[in-house]
Amino acid sequence: MRGPLVYLNGEYVPYDDAKLGVEDRSVQFGDGVYEVVRYYGGRPFKMDSHMRRLTRSAAGIDLAIPSTSEIAGAMDELVRRQNMPEAAVYLQITRGETARVQGIPKNLKPNVIAIARPATSARPASGIAIVTQSDDRWARCNLKTTMLLPAMLARSRAERLGAQDAIFVRDGFVTEASAANVFIVSKGVVLTPPLSNYLLAGCTREAILELHGANGIESREQLITHADLLDADEVFLSSTNGELRPVTKIDGRPVGTGEVGPVFSRTIALFDAATRQLVVV
Repeated sequence: MRGPLVYLNGEYVPYDDAKLGVEDRSVQFGDGVYEVVRYYGGRPFKMDSHMRRLTRSAAGIDLAIPSTSEIAGAMDELVRRQNMPEAAVYLQITRGETARVQGIPKNLKPNVIAIARPATSARPASGIAIVTQSDDRWARCNLKTTMLLPAMLARSRAERLGAQDAIFVRDGFVTEASAANVFIVSKGVVLTPPLSNYLLAGCTREAILELHGANGIESREQLITHADLLDADEVFLSSTNGELRPVTKIDGRPVGTGEVGPVFSRTIALFDAATRQLVVV
């Protein structure tokens, strides 16, 4: 097999044989939605949450998609066929192919693509550095679409400045990182920005809030100002691919003591225990 196996419109084909037309709407307009699902021990983590979000994103751009049970089954089968217990599966659904026209053509057939690749859980000894940046993205960031250029530009700027990620700030309030949700710890309480059209409802974010609630860690959704971020005792990011990452430097300044904090350490332990349960079920 040449490269990873690809699910493409109902078929499982070698990577080199998986093709889309040059006038696919995702190529011409970024017209599509996507999800990334992590697998631990061959089992998906938070699949139901991912499929609910996929449905919301597709509805938000008036895109008809196949049943989520069919999609989830295809992702599971990709992992099974490649004997890939620790995996990240990227799913993308585009509106389909047509001659380049403005507006949204009727009766297009969506293209459904999924690729599974091996994934590992990185546990760096120290935290990451981030930079803050004005959030000038469109106002529908709650939809997980393939229009990711602003996020990629933000990540590229961060790397030029010697950091690993960027956190967006809109009108003085923190929204999210380039591809992750933001948590801070202030006076022993974990805070994360409330869901709105300006940030994505992360499935790992949801898992963290559930784990905190079940284990007596005080957490709540609350608006976080730029000043709150800089004054926090701890800061960490959550995402499907990155899992949980502690932040120990923001805009060149240390976060708290400049070391990975106790709340993050407990949270990552709880998260790892939850994903290990998938392996032994």
